[in-house]
Amino acid sequence: MSGAKLTFAMFLLRLGSALVGGLVIGAERQWRLGTAGLRTHGLVAVGAALFVMLAPLASEPDQYAHLAGQVISGVGFLGAGVLMRTGLTIHGLNTAGTIWCSAAVGVLAGSGAPAAACVGTVVVLVINILLRPMSDWLTRHAHAPVSEHEVEYLLRVVCRNRQESAVRTLVIQLITASPPLVMHEIESAVEQGDRVTVIEARLSTAERADAQIEQVASRLSLERDVTGVSWQATSKAG
Repeated sequence: MSGAKLTFAMFLLRLGSALVGGLVIGAERQWRLGTAGLRTHGLVAVGAALFVMLAPLASEPDQYAHLAGQVISGVGFLGAGVLMRTGLTIHGLNTAGTIWCSAAVGVLAGSGAPAAACVGTVVVLVINILLRPMSDWLTRHAHAPVSEHEVEYLLRVVCRNRQESAVRTLVIQLITASPPLVMHEIESAVEQGDRVTVIEARLSTAERADAQIEQVASRLSLERDVTGVSWQATSKAG
């Protein structure tokens, strides 16, 4: 980086502070069951820092900054293309963040800052590989904020095994269409010798919503392949 306005030590300091800030924010969001978690926030913070530091690192700052702006716009559309939603779950956030960081690394390398590009590459690999266990731990121990009067429900649906996917999708749709109900977890288990599947959804509401969850249960009971529906309030905060 000889001749650059930004020293290598300052580059490392700025990149490190961006990484730490992104990880702290991401850890809090993942702990609170946010959509974007530890690694996604870390990747976005690192990518943003790399893009911003392009100007003082490049041999021709104005020219490269203009080209970088075009790259950022194009990569934004590319990142959006890898995002997928399944029910209430969004997939592809880490991939989109990695694509954005890859673009930053490429811009740095192409603008004449290969050392910065190499450091950026290493940091992205650290986030995606070494931080995965920490991210998984946060996911396992995450919890949503509980209000003073929050009520938790367990909805249990028994259906024929071959229709598990369709019934599970219907459960998600019905809960999503009932605003007071918030779904935190849904899982399926095969029982009775592979003949039926039990779908359990864990829900919560700010106040008791027995009527709403009963409406969901009643609608599910009308399905031909549903052989049983039950629900119960499992706990009440406060």
